[in-house]
Amino acid sequence: KGLGEMQQLAAGVGDLKQILANVKTRGMWGEVQCANLLDQVLTADQYATQVAVNPNSNDRVDFAITLPGKDDTPVYLPLDSKVPLDTYHALVQAQEDANKEAVLHYSKELERQIIHEAKSISTKYIHPPHTTDFAILYLPIEGLYAEVLRLNHVYDTLQTKYRVII
Repeated sequence: KGLGEMQQLAAGVGDLKQILANVKTRGMWGEVQCANLLDQVLTADQYATQVAVNPNSNDRVDFAITLPGKDDTPVYLPLDSKVPLDTYHALVQAQEDANKEAVLHYSKELERQIIHEAKSISTKYIHPPHTTDFAILYLPIEGLYAEVLRLNHVYDTLQTKYRVII
């Protein structure tokens, strides 16, 4: 019975890996994770989904937390979900293999991707007075979040240069 349950679990993990192999599906999964967290903390009228925070653009941020503004006009706190899973998995594998060169390579690649995403979020979604002067980059996987925090000076660069918080 135990072996059967383990085989079922292994099949389920395989199905999950297959689902997360698709970049679009992975992005949707990250958005669902973020929506679940927001639902637990905020009421439905305290945030919105797929909001065009810049009146001069059609770009839509995944989530915007609604804050009070002047003259009953809301100010949005942009929150965008990103899931750079391929690089993260390659980095974890390199760490498990104790391959220093690969760890360095994938660490730099993850750093590059996160900085690129922060720059994109900053450019597309930070537009005071319609938004706050900062945004949030949501990483839905704890290990990925911890790895990004471990990278040298990335956190500071995101905050000071791009006004994005992880």
